[in-house]
Amino acid sequence: GVVMICTFGDKQDVRWWVEHSLPLRKAIDKTGKMTDIAGKYAGMSTNECKKAIIEDMKTTGILYKQEKLDQNVGLCWRCKTAIEILSERQWFVKIISQDILNTANEVTWVPDYMKVRLENWTGTMEWDWCISRQRIFATPIPAWYCAKCGKTKVAKEEWLPLDPTQKKHPEACECGSTEFRGEVDVLDTWMDSSISALHVSGWLSDHPLLLPAQLRPQGYDIIRTWAFYTILRSKALLDTKPWDTILLNGMVLGEDGHKMSKSRNNFIVPEEVIKKNGADAFRQWAAIGGTTGSDIIFSWKDVVAGSRFLQKLWSIVRFSMPHISDEPAPFTPIDLWLLSKLNRLVKECTEKMDAYQFDETFKAIRGFAWEILADNYIELAKSRLYGDGDGKRAAQYTLFVAIDTLSRLLAPFLPYFSEEIYSHLKHVSVHLAQWPQVDESLIDAGTEATGELIKEITAAIRRYKSEHGMALNAQLAGIEIYSSLEEASDIAGAANSEVRLKTGTPDFETVPTALKPNMKVLGKTYRSRAKQIAEALISADPKLAASGSIELTMDSEDLTLDSSCFTVEKERLLKGKAVDVLEVGSAVIVITRK
Repeated sequence: GVVMICTFGDKQDVRWWVEHSLPLRKAIDKTGKMTDIAGKYAGMSTNECKKAIIEDMKTTGILYKQEKLDQNVGLCWRCKTAIEILSERQWFVKIISQDILNTANEVTWVPDYMKVRLENWTGTMEWDWCISRQRIFATPIPAWYCAKCGKTKVAKEEWLPLDPTQKKHPEACECGSTEFRGEVDVLDTWMDSSISALHVSGWLSDHPLLLPAQLRPQGYDIIRTWAFYTILRSKALLDTKPWDTILLNGMVLGEDGHKMSKSRNNFIVPEEVIKKNGADAFRQWAAIGGTTGSDIIFSWKDVVAGSRFLQKLWSIVRFSMPHISDEPAPFTPIDLWLLSKLNRLVKECTEKMDAYQFDETFKAIRGFAWEILADNYIELAKSRLYGDGDGKRAAQYTLFVAIDTLSRLLAPFLPYFSEEIYSHLKHVSVHLAQWPQVDESLIDAGTEATGELIKEITAAIRRYKSEHGMALNAQLAGIEIYSSLEEASDIAGAANSEVRLKTGTPDFETVPTALKPNMKVLGKTYRSRAKQIAEALISADPKLAASGSIELTMDSEDLTLDSSCFTVEKERLLKGKAVDVLEVGSAVIVITRK
């Protein structure tokens, strides 16, 4: 068979040209015009040439069919012009694929599945790395060509750096000529970028070489370029991996879920976000927007939520500052509960940060600050903070430890806000402080269980007040708590009421207080008389229903109603007083009615 080959129409032409050692025929020059090899079409642009050839074929009668075909054609992403392959000499760096793969396996990939992208790219590469580019600005290629014999001369290492178009070759060519033409092509930008790991590690400097570097953070879209070529350079030059870990991030998408672009009008100007909500609120969205390596969708709603969290944090700090102290004092159970939760948080955050799970880390910090510290501990400790004695000092110190630790945990995420907080605690930058260390001795499941019980009991009393239309600071006649608790000062303070702790179970006396008619049953059975019977039940002495039924006389007629017709409402008495009873887990809360 016969196949049409040109040098070059596509990559398949390049493969065949190499495989069959075919001659190189350069038909298109660097300006996109046809060369002399094109005969009468020389000087035409590629589009002009195509049209002229078609017209000539029509004129000579050799064009027997013309139709539109769908083809995969490379286009310029800006102007959509079809791309042509130019037949120009280039500089290449040889790629040894197995070296790349072996070195990549020595690196920790986060997330680990991203390594597959580099492996797939390496396994399917058909060409060496073309490092030359035809551009104006970039790193010069230090080489010359002899004007007489055309031999290539590469600069010696001690001559570098230099621009061959500005500096003459200092030695004569073997042919005797001293006239040279400097290389006008420049290096591929990845040739510069791929040396970054070596450069920051002290390569070719007077400092000790700190290679491999600890971390390379980068986008997954340049795994095939920046990551690939950095591994290649480090392996080729120093026979080592460039970094211990590579951290891959995804792309930021518009709120519509598509890549940001002017044509879609879905792009966000960072300055606009910062002006409206601040840099730290913006950073919060980025931190919790998605798992490492995944694309994240920009969301104004999440930025606003970040701003609200900052407001909540500031409320915590503003309340705490007048009440904190760095002087330790004996802790109460709720202090120990907070410190156990705090150290568990530090442990969790340290593990997640080590695993580069920034979203999970920040969510844990936010949950602690909002729910545990603000909504529970501060409310429970307020009465001590406004009081005096050891209890006050313990709460002040506990609050100091919590704010200090939180500011350091938040520093990587909220650098400006955490700096503001820390400046109120110590006269140094939080960014010079150490990451918090876990105190394992303060993490205790029993302590946390006690604290949770205190928290839930306090919440139950608050709900009771709210359901009975009482202010949260209203005093109750009396509160008795039957549980294993040994201390209840924080419950008493939060309830603004005296609390007595008891063991065992309360000895209740239950007495009937009223009969509640079941209108569904009465209406079905007695129809028109149901309302009259219901009124009689409401007026009856509930003690008469002690046997489970009640006898009523209606219009000289005796009626016996079973328990399906009514409900006996009862109340509990403790020591002869009417009480309300709340149950929280194994604890029983007895509230004396006024």
